[in-house]
Amino acid sequence: MSKIDAGTSQRKPVGLALWGTERVQTTVSHARLAEQTGFESIWLTDTQLICRELYVTLAACATATTRLRLATGVTVPRTRHPSVTASALATLNELSDGRAMAGISVGHSALRNIGQLPAPIAELADYVGTVRQLLDGQTARFETGTEGAITWLGQPAPVPLHVAATGPRLTRAAAGMADGVVLLQGSALDLIEQGVELVDQGLKGAGRAPGSVQITAWIYVGLDRDTQRAHDQVRARVAAVLRMTDPSRFEGQDREAVERLHHDYDMFAHAQTMPPHAALVPERLINRYAVAGTPDEVHARIAELLADPRIDRVVVSPQIGAPDLSITHDFISQFGETVLARL
Repeated sequence: MSKIDAGTSQRKPVGLALWGTERVQTTVSHARLAEQTGFESIWLTDTQLICRELYVTLAACATATTRLRLATGVTVPRTRHPSVTASALATLNELSDGRAMAGISVGHSALRNIGQLPAPIAELADYVGTVRQLLDGQTARFETGTEGAITWLGQPAPVPLHVAATGPRLTRAAAGMADGVVLLQGSALDLIEQGVELVDQGLKGAGRAPGSVQITAWIYVGLDRDTQRAHDQVRARVAAVLRMTDPSRFEGQDREAVERLHHDYDMFAHAQTMPPHAALVPERLINRYAVAGTPDEVHARIAELLADPRIDRVVVSPQIGAPDLSITHDFISQFGETVLARL
């Protein structure tokens, strides 16, 4: 499949990651503001014990917007049968007049908080393939041996499927199974470069044409005129990606810190603004795994990422909003005014 059309605007699309930790009505207001501000898409987390229900919230956002693309960010196997995911995505696509997208991966807090491990890559590949078959209007064979199709689907639902990846094996495999790959691997240019190279390797290994999948860079962003406050905004998010990263990729004190994060990370605090485990993140790793600083600094780094011809979209993931606080609203407004408007 060729790269998905990014739209008619000269600027590459910039998406926004949102969490269902706030009231659905609040998330809907964030989606509406994101559309007004110029974001191309929202990506909503699927982790059932610490966030509101994914598809209910996305449906509510769909009815409150007209242009904004609506993505799972990300959903996982094991908590949802592929037939459930395919039907939900097709329904969302119908409701939103073709604005649905899917981010899918092996699972993190959604599975660990119910005592399960992330799905093996082979299982994810089967899952993505089955969801694609069903969305294409085809009959799929399920793990039970039973075959089935979405009987109400009058025509194929062209919902792009993006696989999010942190490690090398999954990044290569994602390039062979999906319409797009979400690089959840940091923000430093060398880390982005490594991710893109792994996608290229995966495409070659799968016999797919170079550049035939869309590449999205998922970037944690802290924005404040005080650099230290900006760094503090992303500590929890950097802790999350380091928890998913192999400690052997680090050396010395950094490796010790990542190993401690693997041991001490509280999955039930995964959606908190400043959980205790965030304090374990070394200051020197902030700028490698996030973009955090003043408006000018953030603008420069986001512009640099968008200028890379191999990157098709950047999704910015801000500090998680807390009930009765305006963290998310303020970020959307400030990012729109000081970054998006200048890109």
